[in-house]
Amino acid sequence: MKVFSCLFEPHLRQLNHLLAGAVVASWAWCGSSLPLAAAPPQQHDAAALTARFAPMELLFCFQGKGSCLPYDAGVLHEASTRLDAFRRGRVIVTGNSSGAIPAAFFGCHGFTAATVRHAEDRLEHGNRDAVRTMENVANKIAKLSRGESTEISHAALHEFIAFALGVSRWQDARDVAEIVRRSTARPRFPCLIVACNREVLEDVHPEDRFAAGRLKQLDLATMQVSWRPEAYAYYRQHPERFRREHPHLVLRDTPVIGRAMTFFVDQSMYDLLSQIPAAERQADLRLMTDAADVALAILASASEPTYFPAVDDPQPEKILAADAAAVGELVRRRTYYGGYIVSLPAQDVRRMLPGIRVLGTGWRHNPFIARRLLADWLLADCEQVAQRAEWWADMEVNPDREFESHIEVRGLSGEEEAVFGRRRAAEFFTATGRVGLPAFVQPPRFREPAAAAIMPAPDVPGASDAEMFTDRVGPDGRRVLRTLRGLVMP
Repeated sequence: MKVFSCLFEPHLRQLNHLLAGAVVASWAWCGSSLPLAAAPPQQHDAAALTARFAPMELLFCFQGKGSCLPYDAGVLHEASTRLDAFRRGRVIVTGNSSGAIPAAFFGCHGFTAATVRHAEDRLEHGNRDAVRTMENVANKIAKLSRGESTEISHAALHEFIAFALGVSRWQDARDVAEIVRRSTARPRFPCLIVACNREVLEDVHPEDRFAAGRLKQLDLATMQVSWRPEAYAYYRQHPERFRREHPHLVLRDTPVIGRAMTFFVDQSMYDLLSQIPAAERQADLRLMTDAADVALAILASASEPTYFPAVDDPQPEKILAADAAAVGELVRRRTYYGGYIVSLPAQDVRRMLPGIRVLGTGWRHNPFIARRLLADWLLADCEQVAQRAEWWADMEVNPDREFESHIEVRGLSGEEEAVFGRRRAAEFFTATGRVGLPAFVQPPRFREPAAAAIMPAPDVPGASDAEMFTDRVGPDGRRVLRTLRGLVMP
């Protein structure tokens, strides 16, 4: 069992016990496997993909910050006002955690003056009370001391799911399914939403649910999870023990378990990112085709540990797995546990679209206790992942210290939070030189464009050869992509 030696040891142990109880409760053997159906087919050929994506100028990332959606609304206001890419319809949107909500909205409705105004209004004035109460550290510790779960019902997300799906009458909806039935929305614009694959990442000790297992290892270059050699060798010799201890995983003829995360994507992004060789792609791809898929993506990304219960995928046949022909060859069920793992999912997009710029609405680094807890239970050290993801940032509108101090007490109204977001974004957009760059980055393994990369259209600003590439040549003979470039302001 892992021994903690830090000031937060009592809280870590309490949190470990709480999460362990949730793990045990959710690990009931279901006795069946996922279907081994082939992944959805592509619908766009190379010419159609080029026509669709060559004009793209901006990858706009709604980086989740818990209940701080109004801050993102402020950043959105300034970005859409100042950057021509929004007016020209040349934006790809991504989201993780709470950022999945506005990403889903714009993935269905696109960026127009009207949709941006509506999004700002809903993100500023939506009811966040239940989530903010749940986020309160004192309340969480009080619940832990009583042995209670800190997770709250998905009903707290009904208003925001309805917003994303264009449903105005949601108050009397019994559940998310009822909101979906009232929606006519579907994914129509390039969109990507991040979610963690719980069965792949979870690494609790099989004989002590209160301890980290240390049975798996994560390749930070590809986000591929594998068994450690000694664990794999043991389970190959004792398959009955494997079935008992890991009922939702498949023991394969390779130590590879699967990818740590899934990208929920519309058809166009599905076709684009599936061009990357599976061995290089960072995530499984989960196709979104209707309102139910969009709602699932929001729940999958927002349902982070200690926030909301994990979410099962009712249609795993819509997944293009990176490590097998079908996801059923990897897991017996697919459960999502939030999008916290990557807040800037730019690597695969940038490798396919070398000319696109990457703008994030800002990310908050996890405090030590949360980082330690997540690494113990869900394998990935978010800080190490973030340093590789932020390598691709051209600007991140991270909150300033004044806003950070307000977050701790959660005393700002939605309108006040939005002002902070607008002010911070305006500060960056009007500064001279490169601003809004991450303080710490690590170069990822794959820094060259993919073999099937789409070069930018001639009228994409700031997409010259010198702006896209460095003078270095990668191991595959292609030039290394330039990053941390700043934005091209009109």
